[in-house]
Amino acid sequence: MPSGPGPSLLPRSPAEGRPASTRTPLAGSHGSSTAPPSVRRTGCCHARARSYTGFMKHPRIDWPQLWYSGRRQPFTADEMARAGADTPSPTLLANAGINFAVVAFVVMQLSPASQTARLFGALIALAVIGLGVARWLWWRPWAKPLFQAQLGVAIVVVLLVFGLCWRVTNQGDRESIALALVLGMALLLSGFWLLVLWRAAQIEGRLREQAEREKAVEMAGRLATAQMEPHFLFNTLASLQHWVHTKDDRAAPLLDALIAFLRATLPMFRHPLVAARDELAAVERYLQIMQARMGGRLAFRIEVDDDLRKLQLPPGSLLTLVENAVVHGLETQLAGGQVALLGHADRKGATFEVIDNGRGPEPGMQEGIGLSNVRERLALACGPSASLSLGAAPGGGFRAELKLPLLPSEPRGTP
Repeated sequence: MPSGPGPSLLPRSPAEGRPASTRTPLAGSHGSSTAPPSVRRTGCCHARARSYTGFMKHPRIDWPQLWYSGRRQPFTADEMARAGADTPSPTLLANAGINFAVVAFVVMQLSPASQTARLFGALIALAVIGLGVARWLWWRPWAKPLFQAQLGVAIVVVLLVFGLCWRVTNQGDRESIALALVLGMALLLSGFWLLVLWRAAQIEGRLREQAEREKAVEMAGRLATAQMEPHFLFNTLASLQHWVHTKDDRAAPLLDALIAFLRATLPMFRHPLVAARDELAAVERYLQIMQARMGGRLAFRIEVDDDLRKLQLPPGSLLTLVENAVVHGLETQLAGGQVALLGHADRKGATFEVIDNGRGPEPGMQEGIGLSNVRERLALACGPSASLSLGAAPGGGFRAELKLPLLPSEPRGTP
């Protein structure tokens, strides 16, 4: 299979992948690294996040959970920012309001008519208190705030019972008021408990999903580095060896370019996202190597807006596109050709184009492993806002267009 230093990312299962012998052109591969600390740290966080749910699975009663329910370990500020920054949905608020209205109606129907006004006011007070406490717990779904909220509401209800009953002389009315308020308290405390458990499970689920996505991206990078295409290195080293033996002046520049390429690419794949400037540096080194090997048959230009050089993108994305353009579009032609990497930004995001004037796409040609993996990594790292389109270039040749959302912050891959 013709290929080069472009990435080969997520492995396919036997049920859905193609065997190596049937790979089509337009493919690529790249190299490996160890899992970065971010992945190990994320996994530890989620191990702690799931620890409190043992009381739901343990065959024996978890007695501490009966009076101190919920998750023991608070969510960190980073975890809440990543998975718990949303506000309660209108549907959730409407559901809570309807349930409280039904309970209040039943309580009012069972209460003495002479105490309707007092009970109505007390229930309204409980509703206001319950709403405020629920919103407070929404941002603190773990055991300590839940215990504090339940204790505080219990104290308030006891004070309400004494405050409403001390003026009532009829013993039956006193009992009805106390029963109604205690029932309301029990429902509130149960509601707080369910809210905290549900909210914690929601945040943990999101964190697990993010961790799985990050792990998939990191694993793709590790596999990519491990699978750096040997043909590219072998052919480059073979050319270098020949030029050294023949004392060709091109040997030293080629060796410098190869060392610079390896220095740029090997650390790059240790991170799920890298700065575009690092990716462009690797692309330029690769083109210098191929230009040295192909001589005057290869010309290239790189024109990318300065504003895009801090943009984050999956490592190897542009490298794969350029490698496919050179290896499959130009290297096989006796006359060679030109390849251009262009990048610009607008309100919709960033656009990178790799255009060559080579042979162009062949009829019925299928997308290779390298480009398929680029799509998968884009989806994992950037979601549906990123896209890769392939087709014939105007005037002949091949054109690949990569669209990315604007993520201008400094990437984790930049030292």
